Amino acid sequence: MIRREVPLAVAAVGLFGLIAVVVGLGVRTAVILAAAGLAALWLLVRWARDGRAEAGLAGDVEEFVARPHRTGLEVLRAVLGLLGVLDGAQLLVTGASAVAASLGVSQLVIGFTLVALGTSLPELVTSVQAQRRGESDLVVGNLFGSNLFNSLVGGAVIGFADGATAYAGMVLTLTMVLSAGLAWLLLRRGLRLTRLDGVLLTLAYAIVAPLLLSA
Repeated sequence: MIRREVPLAVAAVGLFGLIAVVVGLGVRTAVILAAAGLAALWLLVRWARDGRAEAGLAGDVEEFVARPHRTGLEVLRAVLGLLGVLDGAQLLVTGASAVAASLGVSQLVIGFTLVALGTSLPELVTSVQAQRRGESDLVVGNLFGSNLFNSLVGGAVIGFADGATAYAGMVLTLTMVLSAGLAWLLLRRGLRLTRLDGVLLTLAYAIVAPLLLSA
């Protein structure tokens, strides 16, 4: 995952940043991002199948599918969990944004703090629970997968919905790309993140956030 899927996610963030700053988000660039998203999805599915075959997990999957009552229950639980996460994030973002807007805070500040926090909390909670169960691959896939999805699919949706060409700020976009690259480099170094790495990432965010908001 760290050698293939994570670099793909970082490349997706870089592609979005390049398009958003140099060309701008419009209908034409939305088509490019959507095509890149489909290509990335195809690669992820292919890699997942290859990895399952190499690990000899086909028999385990067939055994799980052979128990339809178990499969149905897990699908229901996953859907209910997803709906709860989406609903909770929506309530948090809507309420926090309304409060901030009433205080006269700019949309940039709202997006960079409250909206970013609201959309990241579900990922954070999911990552914590996955790590508690020892599912480290799920943690990494969740974090970098969301970056890939947000950059390609989210960027395409923005371009299609707006129609006009909207350019992103150079500083914000560069910071986003460098953050994804930093997390990948820390993971790639030892194929794991230590507590010291966690402190480093937290400090980096604490330092960069005020600078971006004051820019």
